[in-house]
Amino acid sequence: MGSAGPRPAHRATIGRRGTRDLPFARRQAAATSDTLGAEDRRWVNGLAGGGVDHERTCRDLHAILLRAAKFEVGQRRTAHHLGGADLDDIACQAASDALLLIIRKAGEFRGDSRFTTWATRFVGFEVRAKLRHHVSRHRTEALAPEHHEQLVEANSDPSLRAEGQELAEAIHRVVNDRFSSRQRTVFVALLMRDVTPADLGSQLGLNANAIYQIAFRARHRLRSQLRANGLLD
Repeated sequence: MGSAGPRPAHRATIGRRGTRDLPFARRQAAATSDTLGAEDRRWVNGLAGGGVDHERTCRDLHAILLRAAKFEVGQRRTAHHLGGADLDDIACQAASDALLLIIRKAGEFRGDSRFTTWATRFVGFEVRAKLRHHVSRHRTEALAPEHHEQLVEANSDPSLRAEGQELAEAIHRVVNDRFSSRQRTVFVALLMRDVTPADLGSQLGLNANAIYQIAFRARHRLRSQLRANGLLD
């Protein structure tokens, strides 16, 4: 057979996995298309087919999935402290990954609901997965008053105990007000929760050396601020 000519640019959005699974989806679609309504059959056949019709179906479905993903992320943006750029990025990733999954599973659709209703369910799963990943990569922590006793040694002398409390409160202010979010996360994890640099790096998508560098800069900033406040020699 001759070449069908250059593929549309949208093919890159779908990815190779979806293309590789099309023969299976096409066989499944042929077995179920007779039981579906005209609109649902159009979606299933379009995803299982190829060429221009496949591209158009993917483009139309991606637009629907993207709207659903933005709604899902918008519902959770306050709880996860998401800004506009984060919201759009997570929604786009979730819609694209959901589309790949739907292409592979289109032949399993049995018509118990509208095809678009069935398809948008995949978006919810993808959004939740993307949010969990986002939180683990961008998590930030803060020192709380209950951490004070971990920052300074306990002392029975009232005057020394008062000095220790003052120092703990100063550290609390520097960490929460002067550290970057990444520095706070590393400081709290390493010193308050005894997480190893290797484990913390794995959680944040960084290597251990990067964690050491962040911790070094955080300690330097803390010492400088405490000296400036007359709390360190």
